[in-house]
Amino acid sequence: MVSKTYDQAGTRTATTGNERIANNWSGHHTSSPKLKLPESKTVLWIGAAAIVVIFALAFFFLMPIAEVATVQRGTAISAVYGTVRIEPAFVVRVRAQNDGFIRLAESFSAGRGAIGKGVQRGELLAIIADEETSRQLKQARTDLQAAIDRAALPLPSSELLKASEDNLQRLEKVVSSGNVPAVEYQKSKSEVNRLRGAVETERIERDRNLKSLEETAKKLEAEMKNAEVRSPIDGILTNVQTIDGELVSDGNELFTVSSRKTYVRGEVNEEDVGEVKPGMKAKVQLYAYRTRSFTGRVTSIQPAADPTTQRYTVVLEMENPPDNMMVGMTGEMNIITGVHENALVVPTRALLVDQALVVKGGIVQRRTVNAGFRTLDFSEALSGLADGDRIIVSDQDKFHSGQPVRQRMINAPPPPKAP
Repeated sequence: MVSKTYDQAGTRTATTGNERIANNWSGHHTSSPKLKLPESKTVLWIGAAAIVVIFALAFFFLMPIAEVATVQRGTAISAVYGTVRIEPAFVVRVRAQNDGFIRLAESFSAGRGAIGKGVQRGELLAIIADEETSRQLKQARTDLQAAIDRAALPLPSSELLKASEDNLQRLEKVVSSGNVPAVEYQKSKSEVNRLRGAVETERIERDRNLKSLEETAKKLEAEMKNAEVRSPIDGILTNVQTIDGELVSDGNELFTVSSRKTYVRGEVNEEDVGEVKPGMKAKVQLYAYRTRSFTGRVTSIQPAADPTTQRYTVVLEMENPPDNMMVGMTGEMNIITGVHENALVVPTRALLVDQALVVKGGIVQRRTVNAGFRTLDFSEALSGLADGDRIIVSDQDKFHSGQPVRQRMINAPPPPKAP
């Protein structure tokens, strides 16, 4: 009885457990497709989209940046390029006129530190010390003054001559009465003649001595004047080639003085000088005034080239030059030889001979450009480009046709205007 009861209980227990397991398995099988599978697909789609966006952003930001300018219409100018330098109108080299030790004037005792100072014509720059000449001049002036003072006094024989002449006149009045022997009269007359000769000799000697002393003083004054080094013109001291106390010789170059008036000296290549004519206008850019440009006019062309550089000198006259324009300033120029109005112009630096890179739709395209008038800043495009095209202006060697790029517009200067 007990065994039977146990078997039944075990059978019920096993049956109940099997039913529970079957029910649990059946419930898991029916709920899984409805809740968890759709959630996994959404995560996958979001992750894929994020990856695409990251790759797109990375591609965009890793694209090279091209600096571009817009092709536009303006005035195309044909110009001859050259360099310029501000030169003084006059340059005078001051040389020593005698030998000796030089002593700089107080105003120029700084030596080369005095370069740039203004000087007046006749202003003392230095003295070439010559103590012997100075001493001789002082003595000569003393002797001359003494001779002048003596010349103001009567000659030594003049008083005797006057007394003899008075005696002769007295004898002439009484000689006819026979009271005075004729011999005494003739003797008095001879004495007067002798004294007159003596006075004339003394006068000649006095004048000769005075003239000799004057010539000696003048000669020594000239030597001392040569010892004084003075500025020959009004201008600016532009070079000092000596030092205080230096022993210099006759002919040594000591100073350079330049006039304040200046002119613009341009240089052009031999192959371009044939296009330049007097009267042509020019645009001048001085490095000292980067934000300004000046207008000039060709006044002359020197007929001979520099034997070293084979370049020709063109003299320009600048209109409205700056007030503080100084000798030695350098720059560039474009002499205008032709003008085309309403032409397509591009920055000259965008052209590589006859090739240019244009960005269209973010893609680089190579164009062949037929260039016309050309200057340092702008060139005329006769064909190959259109108004509004965006052209790469820098680092063209880093780009190639078909390459995607980002663009950065630059602030290019406005096209030139007709002069």
